[in-house]
Amino acid sequence: MNIIFVADIFGLTDEFKHLCQQVTANLEQGLGVENGYGVEKSYGVKCHMVGPYQQQPKGLTCERDAYQYFTENVSLEGYVNKLEQKLLAISGSKWLVGFSVGGSAIWQLCAQGAVKQSLGAICFYSSQIRHLTRLTPNIATRLILPSTEPHFSVAALRTVLQDKSTVTLEKSEYLHGFMNPLSANYDGDAYLYYLNRLDDLLSRQYSPHILEEKILREYYLERVLDDGVNGK
Repeated sequence: MNIIFVADIFGLTDEFKHLCQQVTANLEQGLGVENGYGVEKSYGVKCHMVGPYQQQPKGLTCERDAYQYFTENVSLEGYVNKLEQKLLAISGSKWLVGFSVGGSAIWQLCAQGAVKQSLGAICFYSSQIRHLTRLTPNIATRLILPSTEPHFSVAALRTVLQDKSTVTLEKSEYLHGFMNPLSANYDGDAYLYYLNRLDDLLSRQYSPHILEEKILREYYLERVLDDGVNGK
């Protein structure tokens, strides 16, 4: 099983990598121990990280600089294309987790029908979706919205999106960027809460698929052993 984390305009920073590794480790531990499936290493969760840049730029320490660099060198459309190529190279079932513009790229790509073997997506404070409301993702997509945004009404966006059958809306109490320590709106309490929230949401989705995979593999091994005993 694969989780694909899609970064915001800061890219693949050490802070982002740490977040992805934390979520993956928590999920693997929960699936292997708490759910009692006896999950072996081969049933583990594979972590993939996608950022907007071909080479991670140095010195992006504030949102203004990061936004300028992103708009001048990538753009949302460019990020969507890069994400599509990355996903095509990953085999097996996938869950997508995006932050800010990373979530907006997921939204657009999923609406284009270009995401194969994807079980669903979770997108944090993906504000560019307000320009993409005509699109509807073709996989289950949960949007975790900020409490407010300076440039548009979050309540109005919720009204526009609430009737889309594949979309679940979850409003947080925090501001855009609360999961990124480099953001002025980073919130330590929110970070810890949503680490656990991600673990809970992803565990619910992964558990049935991992159990099904385990049963199929055990069945296959039994058939192989039976064939060996019977001389087939």
